Amino acid sequence: MVSGLPSIQNQTGICEGCVYEKMHHFSFTKTTWRTNTPLELIHADICGPIRTPSISNNRYFLLFIDDYSRMIWIYLLDKKSEAFSIFFFQLKTFVKKQSGCQMKTLRIDRGKEFIYKLFLDYCKKNGIQRQLIIRHTPQ
Repeated sequence: MVSGLPSIQNQTGICEGCVYEKMHHFSFTKTTWRTNTPLELIHADICGPIRTPSISNNRYFLLFIDDYSRMIWIYLLDKKSEAFSIFFFQLKTFVKKQSGCQMKTLRIDRGKEFIYKLFLDYCKKNGIQRQLIIRHTPQ
């Protein structure tokens, strides 16, 4: 009916997207344990590299979430290696002054930016417990 269009070949295989969409996913279990004070548990993760950079040409962002208040802090990063300096110079100082509480536990995945010697030594020296979780598990 239309001239000039290429013919479409019928594929007999199953595409990856179809298989993924038909998979059954269990819902996340609701946890009954929550922290009792601000900064008792902080969840942290880095996302990136993002395809479209920010206005200041950053391709990563560092996310911190307080388990008690659900307060969120987001920092834009140019490189993953900036994570420790953001944590040390900006977040820890800011939340201590704002809340008057000390950070007690940091829950992180096993990303290299969180498990190198300088970061480990800093957490040990300041009494910040680290909880390592499995990567790519949002539960």
